[in-house]
Amino acid sequence: MICLPAFAQDSPSAPAPVAAPAKEAPAATMPSDPKELMRLAAKSNGLTGDGVQPWHVKATYQLLDDQGNVKDQGTYEEFWAGPAKYKRTFTGKAFSRTDYVTKNGVLVSGDQDSQYTQAYEIRSGFFSPMPSPESIEKNSYVLQQRESGGVKLDCLNFKDALGNPFGPTWCLSAGKPILRFSAPFQGRQILYNRILRFEGRFIAGDLEFIQQGKTTLTAHIDTIETLDPIDEAIFLPPADAAPQKPRKITISGGVAAGNLIKRVTPEYPPIAQAAHVQGTVVVQARISKEGRIVDLHVVSGPAMLQQAALDAVKQWVYRPYLLVGEPVEVNTTINVVFTLSNQWGKHY
Repeated sequence: MICLPAFAQDSPSAPAPVAAPAKEAPAATMPSDPKELMRLAAKSNGLTGDGVQPWHVKATYQLLDDQGNVKDQGTYEEFWAGPAKYKRTFTGKAFSRTDYVTKNGVLVSGDQDSQYTQAYEIRSGFFSPMPSPESIEKNSYVLQQRESGGVKLDCLNFKDALGNPFGPTWCLSAGKPILRFSAPFQGRQILYNRILRFEGRFIAGDLEFIQQGKTTLTAHIDTIETLDPIDEAIFLPPADAAPQKPRKITISGGVAAGNLIKRVTPEYPPIAQAAHVQGTVVVQARISKEGRIVDLHVVSGPAMLQQAALDAVKQWVYRPYLLVGEPVEVNTTINVVFTLSNQWGKHY
């Protein structure tokens, strides 16, 4: 059960040259079919897909500790002129890094040795908050109406074989394809506030990341503007820029689930059914740059259910996980849930 927090009201104004706050619903009729609504939301939110024109954005962020105190703060700035032509700078109190993405790969100026997870969370929240088209086409969805603090929402979840909702949640403004809330995995929530209209799309001007009920990261767009004309000098790496070091990172099960494009349903072992054994099998997976499972082992779970979980998960295929535009190998944890009431396994 997802508990929806209260939403901030959209700002009546924004600093120039920031895009104007979104006020009106799109003219298009909202689809009633959940998958069609997911498709529309994916096209309407963020800055991915066809037809995106070059842009520049600058945002500020704050990283908070468990007591709500600021433990780091800084800026995120990006100049984007195409999938293989952009510059991203991420700074904090004690580091600074700029990535130059070119047709020949990624060059980095600054600190390469630290993991800046928040940089990728911020960028994803602003510019690619919805699942990929491939993921949407491979899954089925359930649409439910909810309300939080007087705000009505249309919420979408994955649908299992019995028609039940499970996994990540995406909530849109009622009657409009504007993303306002997501819960990518258990205990993690993202609020999308101060909605802006830019290049015909909706973008959150403010992001709030919540973990186990506590705000851990906030981000605010200060400037968002079209790049016209393009200054080529912006994208030229400096002399000290070096090739990006190979990386293998760890991502959450919820983030991995959003990239899943082929899922084989686990078979409930008859011997486990007869013995009334149910529970969760936790598996650790290593996913290649191509999105294939290359290593898999059980962390915990009922012995009678472990092999069924492994047999199914090893056949799953994921969309490659991109780090600064480049596919990387990742480690993740997958929970495969077996319940006697459903007589099948599901995951998150």
